[in-house]
Amino acid sequence: MEIRNINKNDLELLCVDIITQALADLGQKDNDPEHKVMLAQSLAKDLKNRYAFFPMEAVKIAFDNGIRDSELFVLSAANWCKWLNKMKSEIWEGWYNFECGNHHVIQPHIRDIMRQQSTLLVEYNKKRLIN
Repeated sequence: MEIRNINKNDLELLCVDIITQALADLGQKDNDPEHKVMLAQSLAKDLKNRYAFFPMEAVKIAFDNGIRDSELFVLSAANWCKWLNKMKSEIWEGWYNFECGNHHVIQPHIRDIMRQQSTLLVEYNKKRLIN
């Protein structure tokens, strides 16, 4: 499901889960629930404003890859924006390689996200034709 189609409260709950997992993966202990909620609200706002067309699966993959590829072991808006922008770039690169016929170059997780996006585009175009 695309982020833009998730209501604010559900998105914030999903973000709490992502933040909790990220903190655990980074080896950080954060027992302050208010801090997690604050980070989750900030992440939800960024997702709605900057990455509304991302599927939620892309966000989870971006966090997993970002944490494992990062040298900064801090969870902050600056870091997750870098991770999400890298994911956006990888998706665009995947579409470019798809258009050029370089299907073998596209990573499997990017291919899965592209399949979700193409299904959503077909549904969107059907709605436009009906209206």
